[in-house]
Amino acid sequence: MKVRRLGTVLVVGGLLVLAYAAAVLFWRDPVTDLYNRYQQNRLETALEEEFAAWDSTLPPRAEEEPVEDEEGDGPAAVDIAASRAATARDARRFLRELEQGQAFGRLAIPRIGLESVVVQGTRWGADLSRGPGHYERTSVPGLGKTVGVAGHRTTFGAPFREIDEIRVGDAVTLEMPYATFRYRVSEHEIVDSDDWSVIRNRGFDTIMLSACHPLYSADERWIVYGRLVEVRPRSGGAYTLAAAG
Repeated sequence: MKVRRLGTVLVVGGLLVLAYAAAVLFWRDPVTDLYNRYQQNRLETALEEEFAAWDSTLPPRAEEEPVEDEEGDGPAAVDIAASRAATARDARRFLRELEQGQAFGRLAIPRIGLESVVVQGTRWGADLSRGPGHYERTSVPGLGKTVGVAGHRTTFGAPFREIDEIRVGDAVTLEMPYATFRYRVSEHEIVDSDDWSVIRNRGFDTIMLSACHPLYSADERWIVYGRLVEVRPRSGGAYTLAAAG
């Protein structure tokens, strides 16, 4: 009788292990996924508080339609220059106040159905377990530099599991407390895991997404680059960047 019970326990245990392994292989880790959902809810609350705090410092304004960034000395060019300068000031202020583990912004990639709160930092346990992480060695949007974001592919919600399905021309949006930035994917590449050239500045606002490659391996990284095409400051003065198209 005891042998039969032990056999049943072993069979059930084996089936559970196989089911768990299959879930990780074909979907993502369900255990760490639950933890990530809990942390994402906390980050979402914190980010909304950041939005509210930022809005409380802004004067009342009317909604404005975006204008196109064109060469010339007309009013539109002056307005864009002023909006870009204001965005840069806000970005520098945000960067000065940014802390490790803070809710950084909200990342959306429609192609892969992703909408996730980004956390400041890329520590494996403390940061990336909570969501995609902002590389501290990179800039923030609005300063004409590279913004790097890393994410898991198999554990803790696996936000970048389908990073290899993102296509050139796809939209990537990063909503920050001071402005919303829309990028258009321009290229992707596979690099060695120790190749830090991916975070270099390229002379214009760039978003760089990074994840381990291939699945279940950390030997390489899949990199996606996007170039800024539209900015919507929370203070007003939205503009598009025709040169990026």
